[in-house]
Amino acid sequence: MEASSDRSQPVSQPPLYDLIILGASGFTGKYVIREALKFLNVPSSPLKSLALAGRNPTKLAQTLKWASHPDHPPPIPILTAETADPASLHHLCSQSKLILNCVGPFRLHGEPVVAACAETGCDYLDICGEPEFMERMEVKYHEKAMDTGSLVISACGFDSVPAELGWMFNSKQWVGPAAPNQIEAYLSLESEKRIVGNFGTYESAVLGVANAEQLVELRRSRPKRARPAIPGPFPPKGPIIDHQKEIGLWAVKLPSADSVVVRRTLATLTENPRGLPGLNESLEQIKKREAFWSTVKPAHFGVKLSSKTLLGIFRFIAVGMFIGLLGSNAIGRWLLLKFPSFFSLGWFRKKGPSEDEVGECFIQDVVCWTRLQ
Repeated sequence: MEASSDRSQPVSQPPLYDLIILGASGFTGKYVIREALKFLNVPSSPLKSLALAGRNPTKLAQTLKWASHPDHPPPIPILTAETADPASLHHLCSQSKLILNCVGPFRLHGEPVVAACAETGCDYLDICGEPEFMERMEVKYHEKAMDTGSLVISACGFDSVPAELGWMFNSKQWVGPAAPNQIEAYLSLESEKRIVGNFGTYESAVLGVANAEQLVELRRSRPKRARPAIPGPFPPKGPIIDHQKEIGLWAVKLPSADSVVVRRTLATLTENPRGLPGLNESLEQIKKREAFWSTVKPAHFGVKLSSKTLLGIFRFIAVGMFIGLLGSNAIGRWLLLKFPSFFSLGWFRKKGPSEDEVGECFIQDVVCWTRLQ
């Protein structure tokens, strides 16, 4: 969502905080706090002031203590706000330049936060990986965000950011007459012990299946977006299971939000070949933006979930089948969410991974392969 040159509701005084992290006491939020503290008041960082917000101040204080360990917690303000209370969200937005929303699933709790930011002119950032939510928010709040100068950005977490950066990096490497036709990202999760994911991620996947028809209807109701001119024929589907001997990985296609994010960027770039203008850009910034986007080339993009073993791929497929078959009806969703460990074959559980399991797990860098035309 793009900011206009004038805000319709100018504030009388500058915001108190550079950033407010909303939902900071949740599983993901506590790690966001820990990373944010690394940049707070660092000379090279623009982050000079920070506040935490959520429903439970006690839990927020405990999370801040955890994130600060082994140091003492810094004197960071703790604010009370609820997604079900629009007034509290508007007050939150009036105090900050940017709201970083960690309250998911976003299709259940995200819209009030987007609405408050769009209405007040506060910038919005989230770690969402839910295409239906992202596209619905664009439809409902794009014009309002343009009027108030609010920049609303979703999918700013792993693995959407590496996927898009990987596509950009690969596409920029080729000069004429060579041109990229297809870029594929391989995502691999590894652990010395066992892989256990956050329950919120699992819940979002289940609800994504439940709302698949709503996403289809939303897209049908909108004008068709411009399609990028990608050289060469449309890539063949290829095998269901792919073996990349060069990197020692088996892989299966992943219907993730990452591909959706890249396609949306490609459509926007097709409509705006010089990139979207920012708020109050200088002449130098305009030149840099236009120079950067002129070197990014369109390509078909896809994501594959990979494993070192073929057994791991079969586990991915089995979990996907459980979610796909059961997620489309109420009883099936109840079973999936009631017994996540069973239906995910041990990959997800309600209490989430332990600290040791988080420490032992790592996500291998996204590897992009390019087919040229």
